[in-house]
Amino acid sequence: MNGTVTEKPRRFDLTNFLLRPILAGVLGFVIFLVVLSLTKYLGSLLTTDVVFKIEGNDFLLAAIGFVLLSLIEVLKNFRQE
Repeated sequence: MNGTVTEKPRRFDLTNFLLRPILAGVLGFVIFLVVLSLTKYLGSLLTTDVVFKIEGNDFLLAAIGFVLLSLIEVLKNFRQE
């Protein structure tokens, strides 16, 4: 018996490396933006002096969700199985 271990060659699949991470990133962006908007809205309801408005910094914070979820999807491709 030969004791060699063979591994299937990994195929570069455009769906796994490009499309899925982008879709997951968009989902992360939307989730972060909704959570930020809801907390700002509830904060404006609870206090009388705060006006509810979405600023540019909120979109930058939501971009963290895009980066995190897309990075997770890309790294799933390099898992050892």
